[in-house]
Amino acid sequence: MILNLLSTEASVVDKTMSYEALLILALVLLLGLYAGRWFEKIKLPHITGYIIMGVIIGGILVALNLTEAVESLEIVSSVALGFIAFSIGTELEFSKLKKSGKEVVVITIIQAVMASVITILSLLALNLIFPGLVSLPIALVLGAIATATAPAPIMLLTRKYRAKGPLTDVLLPLVGMDDAVGIVLFGVLLSVANSIKGGTDLSVIEMLEGPLFELLFSALAGVIIGYGTALLIRKIRSRDSQKEEVFLSVAVFAVFATVAFAKMGLHIGDFAIHLSPILTPMIMGVVLTNSLTRVRSHDVNLSVEAFSAPILIAFFTLAGSELVVAFAHNTDVEFGPILGITAVYIIFRSIGKVYGALLGANLMHSHRNVKKYLGLCLLPQAGVALGMAYQAKSDFGDSGTIVLIVVLIATLVYELFGPIGVKMAIYDANEIQLDK
Repeated sequence: MILNLLSTEASVVDKTMSYEALLILALVLLLGLYAGRWFEKIKLPHITGYIIMGVIIGGILVALNLTEAVESLEIVSSVALGFIAFSIGTELEFSKLKKSGKEVVVITIIQAVMASVITILSLLALNLIFPGLVSLPIALVLGAIATATAPAPIMLLTRKYRAKGPLTDVLLPLVGMDDAVGIVLFGVLLSVANSIKGGTDLSVIEMLEGPLFELLFSALAGVIIGYGTALLIRKIRSRDSQKEEVFLSVAVFAVFATVAFAKMGLHIGDFAIHLSPILTPMIMGVVLTNSLTRVRSHDVNLSVEAFSAPILIAFFTLAGSELVVAFAHNTDVEFGPILGITAVYIIFRSIGKVYGALLGANLMHSHRNVKKYLGLCLLPQAGVALGMAYQAKSDFGDSGTIVLIVVLIATLVYELFGPIGVKMAIYDANEIQLDK
């Protein structure tokens, strides 16, 4: 009898928490929407408005001790990231990639490696000035995380302003490929850092095994779901009066499925394989859009854009709230030294991204707009970097907490000011189409 009462009470608490989370999500959508509109009126990107409103909401929820409700909305952020990755994938038409594929690959690798190397060297130099402040494993992990570029603000801004031109043609596929390069570098450098910290020696194969398996199976899952989705959409007749609803339903199924598989991973016996929550839906989008006619692919994209708009508002607003909640859960660290590490990380990662993109663009003789503005578009950092930081925290203990705090603060800075840089770049490159 007592067990039944306890079970009933727990069920009631869970339901109450679910509805509290739903109420918070409703407020996040409404307040985020109007914050974004107000920021646009003062000539700032709407995304910055979403994030600032999220920070405010997060502070209020921490004060009211409602942080669990925010944490329970993590699935909304995962789904939104899936839609963003899918949208990037649908932009990667093979006909376009034939023209810029080599250019994109070279610039992606150079800017990612340069951001990583410069960040590592700058942190080690900081340690020479202040001995004991930054260990080599922490420098390696932060250098790996420095490679990650957030595709969400880039995708949303280029879509909103209908950006078109040489810069946009390189930028969109680059931020998609950047995640693949980042996964490999992070996997390798995290293995090296763990090896140094634990005093063990790892072979090159052991260091590459994890990230390469992740890339391989992410691609495989994306291809299978993307091709299956394309087959379903092809069967819909052009004269079907409900074709838009079918396009939307099938596409949403595909995004949900890829996000779910990525988050759950694949388990083959005792062998667990992680999938990338960005690469899997992105590759699905690539396969889908290249398996359909251009007209039908365009129709699918229009249906998905309308459906995903409120999800993306929630994503950016919740991102601000989640940062505040994460800070509230990590208050037992000394912020003085961490702020110094964070400042070095932000400054030198930015230098690596900007000059890495410039070097790659010069080597590939890219258009002058690519050389001049691409680096500024690569500064935003969010979901992927935070995922890497949380993994480092679970592997490194106290040192991992330092990595997480540094990335949290840097993410807040990059997410507030990164979209401004992206908007300035595509505006100065004369690729915004709204006023033409």
